[in-house]
Amino acid sequence: MKRSLLLLFVVLFAITGVFAQDEYYFGGRGKLNPAIPTPESFFGFQIGKSLVRYDKVVEYFRLLAAKSDRASVEVFGLTYEDREQVALIVTSPENQKNLENIRLEHLKVVDPAVSSVDINSQKVIVHLGYNVHGGEIAGTDASVVAAYYLVASEDPDIVRRLNESVVFVEPALNPDGRERAANYINGFHSVPPVSDPADREHASGATPHRGNHFWNDLNRDWLALAQVESQNRVAYYHKWYPNIYLDFHEMGSASTYYFEPSPPNSWSPALPVSTYEVLHNIMAKHFSQALNSIGSLYYTKESFTNYSPIYGATYPDFQGGIGTTLEVGSTAGIEIETDAGLRTFAHNIRDNFAISIAALLTVTNEKAVFLNHQKDFFKGALSLADKQADKYIVFGSKEDKSINSIFIDHLLQHKIEVHELTAEFSQGGKKFEPGSAWVVPYRQTQYYILDAIFDERTKFDPASVFYDISAPSTAYGFGVPFVKVKGAVKEGARIAQAPEVKGSVAGRSDYAYAFEYFDYLAPKALYYLQSHGVKARVAQRPFTSKTTAGDKSFVPGTIVIPVHYQTVAPDELYRLLTEASALANITVSAITDGFSIAGIDLGSNNIRVLKTPSVATVTGAGGNWTSVGELWALLGNRLNIPLTKIDAQAVERADLSRYTAIVLTGSGSQFSPEFVTRLTAWIELGGTLIATGAAAQWVNTRLLAPPDTSRNRGNRASAPAAAPSGGRGDRGFGDRLTGIVLRAELNLNHSLSYGFTSKEFYVLKNSASGLPRTPGAGVVLETTGELVNGYVLDDALSKLKGHAIVTATGRGRGSIVLFGESPTFRGYYLAPGRILTNAIFFGGGGGGGRR
Repeated sequence: MKRSLLLLFVVLFAITGVFAQDEYYFGGRGKLNPAIPTPESFFGFQIGKSLVRYDKVVEYFRLLAAKSDRASVEVFGLTYEDREQVALIVTSPENQKNLENIRLEHLKVVDPAVSSVDINSQKVIVHLGYNVHGGEIAGTDASVVAAYYLVASEDPDIVRRLNESVVFVEPALNPDGRERAANYINGFHSVPPVSDPADREHASGATPHRGNHFWNDLNRDWLALAQVESQNRVAYYHKWYPNIYLDFHEMGSASTYYFEPSPPNSWSPALPVSTYEVLHNIMAKHFSQALNSIGSLYYTKESFTNYSPIYGATYPDFQGGIGTTLEVGSTAGIEIETDAGLRTFAHNIRDNFAISIAALLTVTNEKAVFLNHQKDFFKGALSLADKQADKYIVFGSKEDKSINSIFIDHLLQHKIEVHELTAEFSQGGKKFEPGSAWVVPYRQTQYYILDAIFDERTKFDPASVFYDISAPSTAYGFGVPFVKVKGAVKEGARIAQAPEVKGSVAGRSDYAYAFEYFDYLAPKALYYLQSHGVKARVAQRPFTSKTTAGDKSFVPGTIVIPVHYQTVAPDELYRLLTEASALANITVSAITDGFSIAGIDLGSNNIRVLKTPSVATVTGAGGNWTSVGELWALLGNRLNIPLTKIDAQAVERADLSRYTAIVLTGSGSQFSPEFVTRLTAWIELGGTLIATGAAAQWVNTRLLAPPDTSRNRGNRASAPAAAPSGGRGDRGFGDRLTGIVLRAELNLNHSLSYGFTSKEFYVLKNSASGLPRTPGAGVVLETTGELVNGYVLDDALSKLKGHAIVTATGRGRGSIVLFGESPTFRGYYLAPGRILTNAIFFGGGGGGGRR
């Protein structure tokens, strides 16, 4: 009897809880289908009382699809940690049966070649994108509430609107970061909740919640596509071309709710003004009504930016749709005290849910407006291209086949037309040849994105406000030679995929092999050989040798591999060389004679033995997480080179002798004097210390001599004034710039420039300061002062000439290499990343001149 009463009490309590939550989230929104499992019945708790796990969300979405003919689940990718990237597709049962035809019909809207489109027969496409930053937690939980309501609602108005639309519910744009945050917060969650902001629940864990597996900010990766999640998402975006895309975020706990329009001085000057003046205001009308109805405060027009397509809220604007930034004050847990009162997780979920449903109302109420805007947008792109002076872009590197392939893939992911070059072409001292160069016409559907990738805008309204970098162009980061052409260039066949990376071994030798270091992936091939026991050497002077393919000249930086002096047999060596060449576009030459035709002989001391790299970096209080993640992605993911990540406390007792290179990314102020002494001794015994950003300043102060101020044009005393910043939500830049691209000059007579053939270089500059020029330091890279892209005051620009960006100093048998700016900025600045890998393999001792 007691057991029966207890069971009845539990059931009644659960039912009461569900009814209470139904009223909180869905009150006044009509009847819900009782056959559809509620979130509470599936997850076992009321939404908002704890954080849902991402894998369980995916499971719940599949359950909804199984229980309802309104829903289906599509997997469109895998994260670095092998979590599925999914979208729950919600629409009417009739539309579900006809999704592929609906998609193909919608693609006619974005195709200017289609002369007539029946707008009335089209379905509008809505994409709800939650939780791009892992620690901005109310997104994924709101996606659960929205998904359930859209599937279960029996409100005739919602049913009608679902027949007019296709809704995509993406529960987390950053599944790995979301799961990291959920595990941490749930691990410190208390019952009853602790609202004290000092509680550990509201802090970050050992690793930051914001980024993905490599701690990259996925919200700033839509144009760069450096991360696999972004690559998968943009591919899926181009499959459907949504008319409206919601991008959910969180901000300071005391803030209310933000939705667009953003300030007019933050709009992109490249896009039709109707994007902001018409579409954003239509959305704002419905969003305000939604939040008014539940008594939530909000604000608009005061912050954030729509300038470039690097964000989830702006990339859709460059695709004829409309994206919008949505921000709610963060709880960083279940509830938190603020100056404005207690903020609860459930309240944030309800706000996001209300906005999600308002998006459906917006786009279905104004269906013709949104669809016609998208149709006219792409037709207008062709007209705009016809009016501009530049007609084509010709690009490509004769020496670096891998970077060609990587950059072409970058363009193709954005659906940019790329054609073969059919004849030799020269302009501005740059020569391009068929087979290693390509043509991109400006007149194409993706004109706006193409223009952003090769952006060279330097003139702006003085009132312009930038929340982030003002130079969105990615082309300069890849380091691929290109020219913009005003005349005609004959286009060859349009290519559908990037050229395959193909290397080879050009014959067998009983004496030695060699390959030049021009290819971007050459470090990958070199490390592969070294990790399999091959002893490699690097030539510091040029030479000409006899090979099985005839006489061949080699430049400094060439990798030489004697057949003897190895622990691997000749046949095994040949096999490893074949496998290594397949990893990069390198041709391995078979040298038959050690007595060179010209230059140094193969036994020269100017062909020195290389150590197999063993690389470590410092994390936690001793590192910049973003920079560490970029380094980790470059070495581990791109080049297959292991990176040891040591906590700042553990590094104090670590055995430094096992590492050939140590990379510091954050201030070293937390290091003990004893560790600094050990670090200095390690350098003098042959280690290479590489420091970027704040770490470079610390190394200069603690480990290098005082600066030679008579030559230091880039010191803090001469730092230019920062560009203006705006109101709430805009960043005060201090001695930072707004992320501009400057032309720079590379010292080709230094070992850190191995593999480069031109001194022309470009840097993304965020700091108004340059590296101090200390006595004995060699300047590897310095700015010319020419602005290429971005916004900086004229007065400030005049002080940016001659800033040292990369310096190298010998110290005992080792060296110190400093980077004044990030060499791996957001994962797409590949050219300066090559200088960094050169430091890892070759050290920074200099030498290697092209004599």
